Amino acid sequence: MVSISMNPVITENTRYENARKRSAEVAYTRHADYAGGNEAKRNKLAQRLANANVDLQPSQTKEFKKLGAGQLKQVALPLGETLEETIQSWRHVRSEALSSPNPSEVDHQLAAAASAKIMEAEAQMALEDRLRSAQLAEASREDSMVQLQESISATDSSMSDAMRKLYDQASAAYAIQTSAKQQGYMEASPAYSLVA
Repeated sequence: MVSISMNPVITENTRYENARKRSAEVAYTRHADYAGGNEAKRNKLAQRLANANVDLQPSQTKEFKKLGAGQLKQVALPLGETLEETIQSWRHVRSEALSSPNPSEVDHQLAAAASAKIMEAEAQMALEDRLRSAQLAEASREDSMVQLQESISATDSSMSDAMRKLYDQASAAYAIQTSAKQQGYMEASPAYSLVA
């Protein structure tokens, strides 16, 4: 006897549907746990901040106390209004980092970072000084060129005055000679004697 059964096909589809339902339920549960957990964490942090009465103004500076071994120093990173003030502030940070008798590796790293910032600010100051001196040299060179041009123009004007005087004298002499010829005066010619 041969029996044909539809049961395996139904079983296969049923397994597929059941696996799909389980995957969806697991994904939904994970999402709910994740979202609910984050919301709970946010609420706890908000309560802690409200209970602690924390003032979150960054402009206030707090005094920091000396810490024991293995603890990190809290150092505010300084920026002065001028480069000199910034360099002084970084020097203070460096000296504070190395102030303990046995500075830790973190203290040495902070001191090295402060030294790097000091060198960077000094290099920037040197560049600004070089630029300022180049501008002053350019201004003095322009002033010397203006003075040279003024002296040349003064020399040219004195030369042109001298040339004008010579021209006036020559034209006066020519005028005298022409008026003498018109009145019948002959100019004296040199007498040459020919000797053979």
